[in-house]
Amino acid sequence: MISPNNRYFADKYHYSGEFNVPTTIRLIRYRGQLMEHMDIPKHVPSFKKYVKDSCINWFSVRGLTDSATITRMVEEFDLLNLDVRDILTPNHIVKVDVRKDCIFTVMNSCAFNAKGRVYSEHVCIIVTSNIVISFNESDRDLFPNVEHGLRENIMDIRYHKSGMLFAFLLNGILGDFIETASKVEKMLEKIEDLLLNPHASQTNVGLKIQKCRRAYLIIRKNTQPLTEEAAKLVGGKEGIIDEGLFPVFNELSDQLQYILQTTRNSNDILSSLVDLYVSKNDLNANIVMKRLTVVATLFIPITFLVGVWGMNFDYMPELKWRYGYLFAWGVLLVSVGVTWWFMQRKKWF
Repeated sequence: MISPNNRYFADKYHYSGEFNVPTTIRLIRYRGQLMEHMDIPKHVPSFKKYVKDSCINWFSVRGLTDSATITRMVEEFDLLNLDVRDILTPNHIVKVDVRKDCIFTVMNSCAFNAKGRVYSEHVCIIVTSNIVISFNESDRDLFPNVEHGLRENIMDIRYHKSGMLFAFLLNGILGDFIETASKVEKMLEKIEDLLLNPHASQTNVGLKIQKCRRAYLIIRKNTQPLTEEAAKLVGGKEGIIDEGLFPVFNELSDQLQYILQTTRNSNDILSSLVDLYVSKNDLNANIVMKRLTVVATLFIPITFLVGVWGMNFDYMPELKWRYGYLFAWGVLLVSVGVTWWFMQRKKWF
């Protein structure tokens, strides 16, 4: 019996994530003018029979619930048993493992869901000389721009090796990060404008700040480790990523730096927003206390006069006076008016 979260070494591993998505496999093969795609049944006798040695073969796997199929695919392409564990374990640490004959990467993609919350999705990419396999948890199309690039042959991708396809896949994931980080930054700017506008409604501002903070933490958690790991991709002169692709991967590194810079800006804005929100609440509390103090001050002379006239002595002036009641009301109103005038003259409110 293995742990449901794949913590321990075992012969078999199971998907331990939250996406209940059936596993589907799609293959795109291309080389030069040739490009074809097909859906592959999960229970085929062999995945290798679909591989054309003269083409770049991209297997796009969506949904990780069928762990047996994923294990069989990984083993069939001569990968490690521990690779299965990394693929089926969401929230795995970000890593780039450059081997002699392949590159194995584990990372996450971020996006907004239908409820407007940022979530992260586990993504693994395996790259060999002519085979690329991508795994993602959900049925969301993570790489629409990659398929568009293949159809339009952008940057002559169909004439390059698998390293160029790998660069396009990474660019798709980083594009999601950039879009998500930019949206979070704009949300923070709107909250800042809202807090600085004295006439705007301040309802649920604290919840909005907390929502942006969680989104920021998800983005930072998934991009910061990727900076160090991505440096391994251009560390050598030979391999799947040849020297001619170094400028492309350097551009991806620039995109990653842009994401990190955006998250740092978001962090600065978040800190200032928290301080501004707390100051705003303190100011509102002071305004309320000021108003209550004014009301209490207005009632001080009234309370004093009512207390004096409420004493139970038999011989009190004005006790049996015919106009005593009206006189008392007049004194009370005059005392309130004088107190109000005095506080306004002193500009206490």
